[in-house]
Amino acid sequence: MSRTRDKLAKQRKANQMMLDALPEVTTGALSTALQAVLTSLEAALKELEHAMATLVAEVAPALLTLRGIGVVLAGTVLAEVGDIERFENAHHFASYCGAAPVERGSGKNTRWCVNVSGNRQLNRVLHLMALTRLRCEQRTKAFVAKKEQEGNTKRAALKTYLARELFRTLQASHGGGHLPAPS
Repeated sequence: MSRTRDKLAKQRKANQMMLDALPEVTTGALSTALQAVLTSLEAALKELEHAMATLVAEVAPALLTLRGIGVVLAGTVLAEVGDIERFENAHHFASYCGAAPVERGSGKNTRWCVNVSGNRQLNRVLHLMALTRLRCEQRTKAFVAKKEQEGNTKRAALKTYLARELFRTLQASHGGGHLPAPS
């Protein structure tokens, strides 16, 4: 459902760009057809978002309490994670998200950085959460400043922290039922 929504949103954006690129003198059938397609895509997006909201409220409403996650991102998390019980601990979950710190280097030079592999959709969710929190939360800004003083990068510190928070929230929401399988 979340990947379908992403594809529809991309298609809506492409059609809007086509409509905007038309010369202003064009007011014929092409303009009308593009407007009809846009209206249809927007209706489909609203329907999908409503279905996602229902699913999230039913399966893991606690996701919506996390700052930086709305219905669409919560739906993406549920679709990509599946059963949270398949992860042994928060570190394994962070690794799956592409947010676990790994040691890199050569010879005597070593450093810690974020693993760039992992599930790109979940990594995107963590990135958007991080952007929102860095913009809105003083607590997050203080956390990142502290981690940077310790030698960590902003990205490594915050994404790992957010992945672990997301893991704990999903575990608490699990409650014996199974989350939907990845789509």
